[in-house]
Amino acid sequence: MRFRSIQLLRAVAALLVVFFHLSDGRFVTGGFGVDVFFVISGFIMGTVGAQESAPAFALKRAARIIPLYWLCTLFMCVQSLFGVFARFTFDAESLAKSLFFIPYYDSTGHIWPLVVVGWTLNFEAFFYVLFTAGLLIGAPIVFSVATLSILVLAGQLIPFDSAPLQVWTSPLLLEFAAGLLLARSARPSGMPVGLSLVGLGIAILAVVSARELYDDSYRALVWGMPAALIVAGGLAIERAGAWSRLLYPLEAMGDASYSLYLWHGMPVTAGHKFLGHSVAANLLILVVAIALAFLSYHAFEKPVGRYLARRARCARRPAPALAAGVGREGPPAIG
Repeated sequence: MRFRSIQLLRAVAALLVVFFHLSDGRFVTGGFGVDVFFVISGFIMGTVGAQESAPAFALKRAARIIPLYWLCTLFMCVQSLFGVFARFTFDAESLAKSLFFIPYYDSTGHIWPLVVVGWTLNFEAFFYVLFTAGLLIGAPIVFSVATLSILVLAGQLIPFDSAPLQVWTSPLLLEFAAGLLLARSARPSGMPVGLSLVGLGIAILAVVSARELYDDSYRALVWGMPAALIVAGGLAIERAGAWSRLLYPLEAMGDASYSLYLWHGMPVTAGHKFLGHSVAANLLILVVAIALAFLSYHAFEKPVGRYLARRARCARRPAPALAAGVGREGPPAIG
């Protein structure tokens, strides 16, 4: 199942994060891309993931996020050993926690893994664990929404100092819940409705940006709410059959959005170091980052994902004796 509006929004979300780093954080609203990603993740899990078995879901999500993230992390570590990244340091503990999505405080006091943008994957991985548990009990959406809500409430009532507990009770988790609700409970449709929702989301975002109302403590409200509105609006427009073919090129970038998200920091850092921060330099860096993302997607992310998917399907096939019809009462359940 492929949602063209979701592909477009993935591309937009990744580009917003790139713009945030190209501006050295001055374009604060660029961070809004992460909130769009979280809502999208909840929607996709509630739409596609809810139809899968718990083992299949866990394997697919691991195959989706782990290989490229591990490659990026290990690449950074190897390069740092040769002095390429002077400010990048790691040890066995930080490497293990980064690779296995265990939140921890880094040397600056932030809850960041070695690849800083991977902080969002700590949230994603935790959400996947909860969703897998929901699949095991046969109620993935209800269980996940209820559990996420309880955890966030606990985080508001109890001041946790532990890095894992801060992540696992963060209000940002509600953005995944919003996506889940868009998958099952709230399904707007129609061009006028869709445009209204998108317009309202953008308007709220513009007011928050113009009046500098953003604050991490209520990010899930000032960015999470418009993210949910924009995703809902895009889906409503698509359901109405009013999606424009002119958007196809940007949709294609949605495929490479994960690669763009993980790798863009390197060309941005190198480009600013050697080319400066001019508009021309940033445009060149953007082109390089996008080209690197497509290269990563087609040369690594896509083929590795297909290989792992085939291995997972093979692992679920019946034993040869059963497949040949020995000692079975009915047709084999393959796949």
